[in-house]
Amino acid sequence: MLSSKTKNNFLVPHEVWEDPKFQNLHLSAKHLYTTLCKIANRLSDDNGWFYRGINQLVNDTNLSKSIVIKAKRVLKDNQFIDIKRGYFEHSKQRTYDYFRLNGFRFKV
Repeated sequence: MLSSKTKNNFLVPHEVWEDPKFQNLHLSAKHLYTTLCKIANRLSDDNGWFYRGINQLVNDTNLSKSIVIKAKRVLKDNQFIDIKRGYFEHSKQRTYDYFRLNGFRFKV
């Protein structure tokens, strides 16, 4: 179940925020997840996917590049987000990462 988009607010799912694994994460990972919730509210498609580059995430969070990379990995390893790599179709050069937040849909 995906959240509906709002104009002046964004949702952070209770299921994630109250998860003991999430509560034990470093503050930078929590900050990144909250920022991704804000971005998803504005940019996600009907399946919940949205793209964002590492430099954009650095600007969005005001965290260093190395901290954003580590926080991204921690969130993915703990299954709070899904990440797919984007590539240009013809040149196969790397583009942005595609993200989907797992707290807005039921896990099996």
